[in-house]
Amino acid sequence: MTTFSTLRRSVVGIAGATLLAGSGLALGATAAHAAPVDVDDASFSWRVNDESGGGAFFGGCNFLVAGAAGDNGMSSVWGSAFADANYKTTDGDVTITKPDADGKQVQPTWSTKCQTSAGTNATTAAGSTSGNQVNFTGGTGSVDEASDSGTLSFDGDFTIVYYGGMTYWTISDPVLTVENGEGTLTGTASGYGADMYDPSKWVELPDTEIELATFSGVDLTADGVTITPDYEGVEVEGDESGTFNPQNRDKEGWGSFPQSWVDYNLLTGQSAYWYTSGGQVDAKKTAADIVVAFDAQPVEDPEPTEPEGTEEGDIEVGVEVPEGEGSTDPTDPTDPTDPTDPTDPTDPTEPEDPEFSVTISDSTTNLGTAEQNAAGFAASGTLPSITVKDTHTTDNAFTVSAQATDFTGTAGSFGAEALGWTPSATGTITEAKAGGAVKVNEPGLASAQTLVSAPEGHPAGSVDATADLQLQAPADAAPGAYTSTLTITSLR
Repeated sequence: MTTFSTLRRSVVGIAGATLLAGSGLALGATAAHAAPVDVDDASFSWRVNDESGGGAFFGGCNFLVAGAAGDNGMSSVWGSAFADANYKTTDGDVTITKPDADGKQVQPTWSTKCQTSAGTNATTAAGSTSGNQVNFTGGTGSVDEASDSGTLSFDGDFTIVYYGGMTYWTISDPVLTVENGEGTLTGTASGYGADMYDPSKWVELPDTEIELATFSGVDLTADGVTITPDYEGVEVEGDESGTFNPQNRDKEGWGSFPQSWVDYNLLTGQSAYWYTSGGQVDAKKTAADIVVAFDAQPVEDPEPTEPEGTEEGDIEVGVEVPEGEGSTDPTDPTDPTDPTDPTDPTDPTEPEDPEFSVTISDSTTNLGTAEQNAAGFAASGTLPSITVKDTHTTDNAFTVSAQATDFTGTAGSFGAEALGWTPSATGTITEAKAGGAVKVNEPGLASAQTLVSAPEGHPAGSVDATADLQLQAPADAAPGAYTSTLTITSLR
C-alpha cells in the first residue's frame, strides 16, 4: 500500500507525491541538500487577485478558464455557444477551482463561476470574490534548498476573462526561477486586443513573454514554498498610446503587477485592473500568494518490507475488450487479488502531533474481460480501498477525488469518460460522505470526481473509501487489452 501525508490545508496529488501547503512561507523544512535535486511533478496554485474573481461593472463577473480560449470575433459578453466551447475547468495539467461553503476547493460550473463561497453572486465591493484559482501540475526542473535556488517549468494554459468576456487573454507555460531567494514567474501572453472606449476594436495580439510575478525572501524547502509576489510599492509607467491611466501612489497599499504585465494589458484593455489607478476596486487588485509544491527528497532504496504498489500512488485500471459477441469468462486469471495482503495495522497509541494521510491499498485493479452489449463493451470491478486518516480536531475538512486518463493499448484507445463509479465509505469519521455516483459518459471520470469528503469540524479518526467501477467501451473499440491511470488527489 502507498501512504502520503499532508500539511494543514494542503493539496496532495498522489501521483508524484506532490505536497502543496496553503499557508506559511517555509513549509515542512528538512535538512538542506548540498546540491540541486531533480523534481518531476511540481505543482502551483494561484488566485491571481481578488479582482480576477470579482463582480464586474458589466457582464456579470471576472473569472478564470482552463486552457486557451478561442476567438470570439468581437468584444462582447460570452454567449452560450461560445461559453459551451471555451469555458473549461480542466485542460491537460491545468484545473480551475474555487472554495465552497466548507472551504473545500471544487471545480465551478458556468452557472456557479461568479458565486462566492457563500453561494451569493460576487460584487464589485472590496472583499467580494469567487476566489477562483488556477492549479498547474506536472512541473519539472530542479531545486537547491541550501541556496534557495531552482527552476520549475509547467506546461499548459489558462485564460483571464474580464467583464464576462468583453476582454480576455491567455497565459501559457509558466516558468518559476529562483536564485538565492529572489526570482520571477514568467509566461507567454496571448489573446485579443479590446478597448472599452471603442467596442469595435478586436485584434489578435502577438505572443509575448512577460513577467507574471517578481519576488524575494523565498525560503525553499524539500516540499515547496508559498511566495508573496511584489505588489505594494511597485511603480509602473505607461506608454505614448494614451490608454494608460496614471498610477495612484497615494492610496495605502498602492502598487502594481510587473511592468511587462501591465504593458501587455494596455493592448487587451485591462491595464488599469493590474495597478492602483484610484478606482473603486483598487483594494482587490493586490497580487495573491503563489503556492508551489514539489517532492525534492533524495530517492532512497525501498525498504525490503515495502508492499507492492506504484511509487506515485496512481491506480492502474485494466480491461480486456474481446472480439465478436463478448467473453464468457469475465475473470482475468493473470491478475489475482492477493488474499494474504494484510490491512494496515493501526497503532493503538495516539500520535503526539495531528496527522493527515491517504493510503491506497493496491496500485492496480482489473475489470476482467468486457462483455458485448448494445452500446459496445461493458465491464465492472472494484476500486482498491483508500484509507483517509485525520487526527486533527479543528480546521480539518477534506476531499479525496480521482480523475482517469484515456484507456490505451496496442490495439488503440478510447476516452476516460467511458469509466464511471459508485463510491461508498465507512469508518470512524461518521460525518464523512461518499461522493455521488458518476455515470459513464455523463461525464465519467475524464474530469475530477469526488470519492469521499468530510466537513469542517469532523471528529478525528479514519474512513475507508472504495467504489464500484463501471466501464462502457465504445462499440468500435478494437479487441485487445487496455489500461487507464486513475490519479487520486487529496484536498485539505
